[in-house]
Amino acid sequence: MAKRSGRSRNLAGISQVLGSLLDQAGLAHLVYEEKLRGHWAALMGPKASAIAKLESLKGWTLKVRVENATWRNELHFQKDAIRKRANELLGAELVRDIQLM
Repeated sequence: MAKRSGRSRNLAGISQVLGSLLDQAGLAHLVYEEKLRGHWAALMGPKASAIAKLESLKGWTLKVRVENATWRNELHFQKDAIRKRANELLGAELVRDIQLM
């Protein structure tokens, strides 16, 4: 049986402590927001990611700034699909609504 390294346990412990501190400070959403930013082009597709920019993720709402009304209307019909893909990427149901601005 392989022996588990102490370093792996320490990293897991640090991750849990940092997560807890972010929760207490009300900043946990920033970790998820940054993950979405890092995968935005894959999440939205190349064309939509060029015209739709992630503004923020706060209080279960993903805010997205869209260049023009035509694209805003188009993305409005894709909100459920975008929400589902975002939640799959995050590994939890953290996006319940999408606000297109």
